[in-house]
Amino acid sequence: MFGALVRWFKALGYLLTGQIDSARRVIDANPHVVRAKYDQIVREKISQIQIYKQAVAGLIAQQETKIATVKRLTEDVQQIERLKAGALAKAKQTVERLQASGKSKEAIHTDEDYKKCLAAYNDFSSTLSEKQERIAENERDIEGYRKTIGEHKVQLQQLLRDVEKVKAEASDAVADIITAKQERDLADTLAGIAKDG
Repeated sequence: MFGALVRWFKALGYLLTGQIDSARRVIDANPHVVRAKYDQIVREKISQIQIYKQAVAGLIAQQETKIATVKRLTEDVQQIERLKAGALAKAKQTVERLQASGKSKEAIHTDEDYKKCLAAYNDFSSTLSEKQERIAENERDIEGYRKTIGEHKVQLQQLLRDVEKVKAEASDAVADIITAKQERDLADTLAGIAKDG
């Protein structure tokens, strides 16, 4: 008895499921429903494209930041090169002045002014090397960003073409459904005429 009751409830569940599924198929065949589904797909794709565009915009912003950094560092390098050349010129003037006053080579190397000029020259040289390395590193990053952004722009174009393709498919699908329904109605009408005849 209990087993029969369980089978009856299962059969009732299958009946309801079948009717719901049948109703869903009828609704899914409605051109307005198909159009709405395609519109939803297009909206989702456009939303994904917007998120993708924002990510690419972030990469472009990072690239611009790196470009500004390279510009600033290049200006710094030019200034340091001028200061380095000035320190070298000052050291040469100091050596010439000390040689003119008859100082020995050892005395020149121990002179306070000469040491200051030489220290400044060495400091500018090391700072210059460091900044040039940073420029090279940033330029490599900029090139990497340029390649990545280019690839992403190609992807964005493909995604936009996909959206247009889905829009065209939507129109075709709706037209096919309407045409199929009209053909079915015509066939049913003709079948009805044949039966009546």
